[in-house]
Amino acid sequence: MFKLLGSASLVTTLAMLATPAFAQRAAATRATPAMPRHEFGVDLAAQYSNQGDGIGGGLQMAEPVDVRVAFLSSSRFILEPRLAFALDTKGTGTSTAYTFTPGVNVLYPLRKGTGMRRLVGVPYVTGGAELNVARRGVNNLTSSGMQFALDGGVGTRLPYANSAVRVEGFVSYAFQTDVLPRMFAIGTRVGMSFWR
Repeated sequence: MFKLLGSASLVTTLAMLATPAFAQRAAATRATPAMPRHEFGVDLAAQYSNQGDGIGGGLQMAEPVDVRVAFLSSSRFILEPRLAFALDTKGTGTSTAYTFTPGVNVLYPLRKGTGMRRLVGVPYVTGGAELNVARRGVNNLTSSGMQFALDGGVGTRLPYANSAVRVEGFVSYAFQTDVLPRMFAIGTRVGMSFWR
């Protein structure tokens, strides 16, 4: 009888000790934030572009910003649609030009880092394609058209509070069309990244 009571007391005591530990572990699991599925970002961009013979080159700045959304997954490849509105101070001739540029890039981290999805402090390479929808004015005449472009670059994310500063250097090449000249550009993007 004493053995039976002793065994029951031991089981009851162990159950009482295990319950708070189990409850704490369950509460900690519930309190852990879910892994983010998206990286939202805004960038200021500047580039020097050259449009070939007779046109030359000039400085371009994206205004107000480049906007991007990255779709995060367990894969190391990150799909990132981008959208930019560019103001070109040189234009095709002597007038200002405006370019609306939707595109998509793929990012590949070169190693694992820290922070959200272990992406902070990690260098990455990127490559993608975009469509330049341009409206340009030359000598009081306006022309508009679309051209296909390819781009590539390298960058990194630097920690900043619960977000990150993202710095990226890039090159791009837009193919010549009937209306728009070919364009080679080299530049940089600097912006903020937020996870959700």
